[in-house]
Amino acid sequence: MENYRIKNKILIDPEIYYAAISMNLTASEWKILLRCLQKRKWEKTKVNGKKRIVYTNDGFIFPYDEGRALGVKNTSFYKAIRRLIVDFGFLDLLHQGGWFQKHEKVKDYSIYKLSDRWKSYGTPDFVKGDKQRVLQSAFYVRQNIARKTKPTSENRKCSLQKTEDDKHTTAKYRLQKSEAIKKVSEWDKVLNPLR
Repeated sequence: MENYRIKNKILIDPEIYYAAISMNLTASEWKILLRCLQKRKWEKTKVNGKKRIVYTNDGFIFPYDEGRALGVKNTSFYKAIRRLIVDFGFLDLLHQGGWFQKHEKVKDYSIYKLSDRWKSYGTPDFVKGDKQRVLQSAFYVRQNIARKTKPTSENRKCSLQKTEDDKHTTAKYRLQKSEAIKKVSEWDKVLNPLR
């Protein structure tokens, strides 16, 4: 947690607070929303002769490690971020980060920014955000099921094979299914010549 300590104050507008209450945010969604509000960049400028804080609303990253440091597990973190973007409109996705890269030196993180779309939540004017999963192409399960794959029974020792080409890699193997059918039909002709 020490690596992810931010000393900025968390200032929440009353409108955001009451809107979030009416949306029934989960505990994980509250933690992430408050952390996003804490990450806002601001500068002091003079407005009508008085110094005021003005938020610049720049993009920020929010990695899974930081979510775990706040006590939010990976699945809950993904769901909460997705709901804050798509369903509620508190966040916008500026850049979609890449898939998990364990051994890469440079990580490709998603970049978020706070949004005002939540103001039209529950009305016909509300525009849903977009947050897609990003995976390496080998991890898309439905696409992998659809493509043709080599039978895995080729390396098994005691199973029947569908064709002659699917022979075992070891010397101990049973008759292939096609051989068995061929042998039965040959014996059937010898024993029953009238058929």
